[in-house]
Amino acid sequence: MISPWALLAGAAAAGGIALLAAELRPAPPDLGQALDRLHRTPDPRPDPEQTAPAWYDRVGAGTLALPGVRIPHRQLALIGRSPARFMAHKLLFALLGLLLPGWLSAMALVAGLGLPPAVPLVTGPLLAALLWFVPDGVAAGEAKEARTEYLHGIAAYLELVALERAADSGPAEALRRAAAVGRGTVFRRIRDALDRAATDRLPPWDGLDALATELGLTPLQDAADIMRISGTDGAAVYDTLRARARSLRAELLAEELAQANTDSERMVAPGSALTLLMTVLIVFPALYRMLTAT
Repeated sequence: MISPWALLAGAAAAGGIALLAAELRPAPPDLGQALDRLHRTPDPRPDPEQTAPAWYDRVGAGTLALPGVRIPHRQLALIGRSPARFMAHKLLFALLGLLLPGWLSAMALVAGLGLPPAVPLVTGPLLAALLWFVPDGVAAGEAKEARTEYLHGIAAYLELVALERAADSGPAEALRRAAAVGRGTVFRRIRDALDRAATDRLPPWDGLDALATELGLTPLQDAADIMRISGTDGAAVYDTLRARARSLRAELLAEELAQANTDSERMVAPGSALTLLMTVLIVFPALYRMLTAT
């Protein structure tokens, strides 16, 4: 008969694995935030308690100065995650890796399966060091997807700016009008950058320049340089903006084709293995009869 403690230990382990998988799975977009961006109303008196960082953000902010810690600022800026939240995730995963072997050893002891005490003492720090780098991989993957989304948005933004310039809008006005059209994350970040530049009494292309430096996006830097030339020298930039948008879309298409070819090449090995297995299953009975026939 299976011990109830063994069943309890198995259920707890399965629940922990399910929670870990749910944490690693990308979260679906928040409908409330999306509707709030569509119908944005300024809040003149924000509540200090709501804007205060959470306790885990404060814990993560306290570990930013640890020696040897590398913060991927550009990747975090692309996905909209603060360095404090990133460090909180790293600490959480490291703590999970440190405590998981000891917890499994305790559950095994309850189930009647004794493990040497050296097992959690050795595997705990190793697992903690391994899980410490999991948030780095997650942030890199999310930043790669966010960068592609940003580049698509910038291509559309360049087209809109070109249309505004063709409609005889001034350089600064064209940038602001084009940014006001979109409702995605890219356009929201561009609008915020333009608003900060206006608050600091700077030209709008300086705001685009700062945003491009923060995110590490060369096409946005090109857009800022093109509009700077238009604003200072009065140059006609319609054809230049359209050409830069076309080249950006061509680069994105080339990346997508390269990724599709890579995925197709990865499917060759599983397909070959499956074909070989089917061949063995079909040939083996006849071959076996031939070899064992008397």
